[in-house]
Amino acid sequence: MVIISWGIILAVIGPLLWMGTSILLQGNLSGLIIPASGLLFAAWIYNSVAGAYLWVDAESVGVSRPWRSASCLKSELDYLLVDNPGFRRGRPRCSFVRKDGRVAFRIPAKPYGRAQLATTAAYLKVPLTGSERDW
Repeated sequence: MVIISWGIILAVIGPLLWMGTSILLQGNLSGLIIPASGLLFAAWIYNSVAGAYLWVDAESVGVSRPWRSASCLKSELDYLLVDNPGFRRGRPRCSFVRKDGRVAFRIPAKPYGRAQLATTAAYLKVPLTGSERDW
């Protein structure tokens, strides 16, 4: 999956950098907009494909991402919720919900799969909730 994302990133950024450079060499500063939009697209692809590393230790669970990370103590965790936010918000996600009802963090559910998330929930001693159609 990561190799595919790097292929997409290079396929998009290469031509955009070339176009931006050629516009800049003509003396037009608006050529900076084209590579900048390519870099934003590349960052979005990287974050969506390779952007979440889930970890669990003896006391807490968390996620490490390129730009932001989050964690929660195991004692504060109430349940894992798999839901599909709908067409506008993208693919299914797994929310780690605290006992006070607040979401500690979310991860994309598809890369991990139902079996791995169920194993994680069993290790954390919390239920995994959500309907089958959300997958």
